[in-house]
Amino acid sequence: MKVLMLGWEFPPHHSGGLGTACHGLTVSLAARGVRIVFVLPRLLGGEPTAHMELREGRAVFRNGAAPPRVPSRETPRAESESATPVPPASAGREAPPAAAGREALPVASTGESEEIEFFPVRSALLPYLSPAEYLEVRRLLTAGGGPSAVPGLQVPEDVAPGVSREEAAVVPGEPSAPAEHYGRDLFAEVARYSLAVAALAREIDFDIVHAHDWMTYPAALAVKRNTGKPIVLHVHSLEYDRSGLHPNRRIAAIEREGLRAADRVIAVSHYTRGVILEHHALGHDRISVVHNGITRAERIERFKVGVRPSRAEKIVLFLGRVTFQKGPDYFVEAAARVVPHYPNTRFVMAGTGDMLGRMVERVVELGLSDNFQFTGFLRGSEVERMFTLADVFVMPSVSEPFGIAPLEAVNLDTPVIISRQSGVSEVLRHALRVDFWDVERLAELILAVLSYPAIGADMAEMGSLELDRLRWDAAAEKVEAIYEAVLRGESCPA
Repeated sequence: MKVLMLGWEFPPHHSGGLGTACHGLTVSLAARGVRIVFVLPRLLGGEPTAHMELREGRAVFRNGAAPPRVPSRETPRAESESATPVPPASAGREAPPAAAGREALPVASTGESEEIEFFPVRSALLPYLSPAEYLEVRRLLTAGGGPSAVPGLQVPEDVAPGVSREEAAVVPGEPSAPAEHYGRDLFAEVARYSLAVAALAREIDFDIVHAHDWMTYPAALAVKRNTGKPIVLHVHSLEYDRSGLHPNRRIAAIEREGLRAADRVIAVSHYTRGVILEHHALGHDRISVVHNGITRAERIERFKVGVRPSRAEKIVLFLGRVTFQKGPDYFVEAAARVVPHYPNTRFVMAGTGDMLGRMVERVVELGLSDNFQFTGFLRGSEVERMFTLADVFVMPSVSEPFGIAPLEAVNLDTPVIISRQSGVSEVLRHALRVDFWDVERLAELILAVLSYPAIGADMAEMGSLELDRLRWDAAAEKVEAIYEAVLRGESCPA
């Protein structure tokens, strides 16, 4: 079986769980003999290639130009895209911000099968890009400027400089002026990417299309219209998760059109399945739930610390995008209730996003500057080291389709507190759970873990046993069964 897979981030250049999930799933599918052609909006270099053949797409690159091998950084969502349709974290006021950092903690820095082929599509599509941010990225690209050209905007370095005509992605028939190498707005760029994927699909053989999240849905639909091949859409996040009750209507419409046209929909949790049913009115029988997994690689072992060293300072960790969806304001408000009891506690917020500035301000307002550190975006070994330093990891997400970070924390023996409004709470039972809005209860749980180390030790031990059944192999087995059922026209596993 050969799968045309469409995604828009992949390790090591990723800013969320989607890239991690794509890597884990593709490696396990490849191990089962499934051949995959994976198309990305861009290729930065450094992606794991032991289980894949790295190739350029002829329909995409002119004159055989290779993509630049440069680092990237996470792009935060624009403030215009955030909304707060839920009870504010601080009673009676808008939830704003947090403070200056310290040193000592990590800060941001720049033998498998050969069943996977990679096709890079030169594009300005970036992970978690909002329409407003896309316009800024496009302006930088066409003007030849860099990140410093727009104060406060973080743009991955791979798209900061102007791109030569030879290196730019061009779809046959497109104008070749530099300004025309990118769509006039985010949605035009998504459409342009779809044309490139459709052109590529005419040149290769495959049996089924598997598309991850909304930016790839139009491309999947275009391929289905042109080839008649069935499509499976994988929902890792919905616009209603990212923006609450004030979604971008065009993005929500793209999601709805794609989901209704799909031959099968995969949701990463029963929680996400419920959100799809509520907002997009799909039949129950059209959605399969496939939970994410965890890769328990040997290299992780060197970061495990067993019993954490006794130290006066306690560390409470938030790691993720600092956006509405992730609930950073609830983390800050809970911290204000913990510090009076444990004044020597350091709250670490690792990540970037459109709410970061407001979090800094709120921490200052609360007089917590000495108790907070902001590390910026962490990756790889920096993340692993941060987990091992933390006494507890907190994920207070407002709406989390799954949430791989708690699994990564447990894999490093770090106790976790997770939002009940998350998919991972369905599979990680040895974790403390709390409703995201209940900052009083969240503070109580943090205090309990800090006060009684035995609680955290027991959670880590039992959680580690749970991870043994949360393997990507199990997810890949179910996904392959879905492929086969779709191709045979049979009902799929739920």
